[in-house]
Amino acid sequence: MNARIYVSLQALASATTAMALICPVQRANADVLTVAAQGRIDPVCEIGVSTPVPTADFATSGEVRGGALVNCNTGFAIKATSANGALKSVASASPGFTNSLNYKLSLIVTLSDAPGSWMKASCGSATLVAGQSACALSPGGPGLQSNGAASINQSAALNFSWKTPAKPRLVAGSYQDTITISIAAAP
Repeated sequence: MNARIYVSLQALASATTAMALICPVQRANADVLTVAAQGRIDPVCEIGVSTPVPTADFATSGEVRGGALVNCNTGFAIKATSANGALKSVASASPGFTNSLNYKLSLIVTLSDAPGSWMKASCGSATLVAGQSACALSPGGPGLQSNGAASINQSAALNFSWKTPAKPRLVAGSYQDTITISIAAAP
């Protein structure tokens, strides 16, 4: 009987070893999956009127103010181009009169990157004619730079000021100039 049991135990041990060879025990391995999430937000730069510039009385020196809303999600540059280089009247000027009035444009733009930060430039109207580069806003220069700062839904103040000359005097009539303010992404 002992031999039989011995053989049975031996047969059981052989069967267990054979099973282990056929079905090896595997350790649990941890798998790692790395996913790269990628996307892009394109630079956006926009400017629009928030407060129109009112009509002015040029009979005396003064200023008028307007406002704009700037939305740039990256650094940007602003330029201004004057169609006439001054406020002009279509009326002819007799001796002792002029039909041209120089003005100064000042622009202050609030920046988003640091509370209370802004950028500013003031330029005479003659420096805003195409090809000029003498002022930060001049169309022929690099423009007023935000130096990498964004301006997301921020206000910009526009101020037009002028000194009415005593001589030559301004001829009667309507005066106008068209100022185009452009904004573009800049590093």
